[in-house]
Amino acid sequence: MIVKGIVALAFAASTGVVAPSPSPAPASAPVMPPLKVIVRVKATTPCTQMAVHANAAILLAIRNNATLQQAIARLRTVRLSDGNALHREQGLNSLFNIAGRLLRNARDADRETGKILDFAKSVKDPKEKADLVAFVHALGGAVGRQRRVARDLDGFVATLNAYDMMRINGTDASMQQATTGDYSVPSIPDPTETQGISAQDRSWAAISSGRNPAYWNGQESPSEQTGLSDTQLARRAARDFQRRLPAIAGDESNAAQPILQAAEHC
Repeated sequence: MIVKGIVALAFAASTGVVAPSPSPAPASAPVMPPLKVIVRVKATTPCTQMAVHANAAILLAIRNNATLQQAIARLRTVRLSDGNALHREQGLNSLFNIAGRLLRNARDADRETGKILDFAKSVKDPKEKADLVAFVHALGGAVGRQRRVARDLDGFVATLNAYDMMRINGTDASMQQATTGDYSVPSIPDPTETQGISAQDRSWAAISSGRNPAYWNGQESPSEQTGLSDTQLARRAARDFQRRLPAIAGDESNAAQPILQAAEHC
């Protein structure tokens, strides 16, 4: 008899990702097992390789769940609009680094699940092959959702950084006038000087000494478009990412049964 064991590393328990409360169901309804890491399989090269790649993919997804929680916590506490340029720079840098970790883990998980698909091509048992493919698709769904969060977070940071660089300050406007004689680009304050003012009370004319705010690209910043400060936009992003966690947990739960069944063949 082939001896196998599993370590109960459930995604929800290890990362705090909680799936939505299930609807009341009859007592006889089957309970889906949590996703677990395979620790022992039959001592054959194919089985060992399958377990190694499956475990790696699972652990990378678990790691990303923890990083997602860090992203949400940081978005809830980051200070981007309190008038302190250092707070803004530190906050954006930390969010950028978190997004990078999420993307790297997702990329590595894709590589591992790709190797499992390659292994599945050589499997002759149709049931085992189907279980492996089902595992890859379910876990790939979770990783794909994690990647979308990472890209949205990265895009949020990149947009704010881009508008900071495109913002015209007094020095830029004076240089424009000195070098070209053209003072068509208005001078406006740094974003940290204005975002504490509510949208309805913000007087751009007064703030800008009679000139309208502008960016080199002629567009309004996300803060100006929405009437929310960048800090408020970060809080809104945190709520959005929090709402995505149950779907990730659901995909991970769907990956649990197939990998257990596939391991039974080794």
